[in-house]
Amino acid sequence: MPDEGTREIGRVYAARGPWIDDVMPGDPADEALFESRPIPADAWLAFETSSLCEHMHGLPHEGIIGSYEEFWFKAPQLPALIALLETEGERAPAPARAWLADVARFARRAQGRGVGVTFVVSG
Repeated sequence: MPDEGTREIGRVYAARGPWIDDVMPGDPADEALFESRPIPADAWLAFETSSLCEHMHGLPHEGIIGSYEEFWFKAPQLPALIALLETEGERAPAPARAWLADVARFARRAQGRGVGVTFVVSG
């Protein structure tokens, strides 16, 4: 059995361009339309119980921030998410810090393309 640190429990997705804004990730037939990053189990579990997660709930977003859920930040909502991650990420629990820094970089790239990011947490 893999340890929690290497087990992937979801992915963060961003469309490769704004021309597919109405397509949601998840269908294998549409996989090429998205860039994605893994959500490691240990990072998610540490994040989910942190004050940073509570603060993220206060940002404008769609869906439910939690395990076995999907939530997303549309392109106009990304600046607030990026600012939160960059401001509070270093104070997050140690197992979540590298992942949150990666999510901030990923969100910046999405912002540059004019698209949002979607978190699909399956564990």
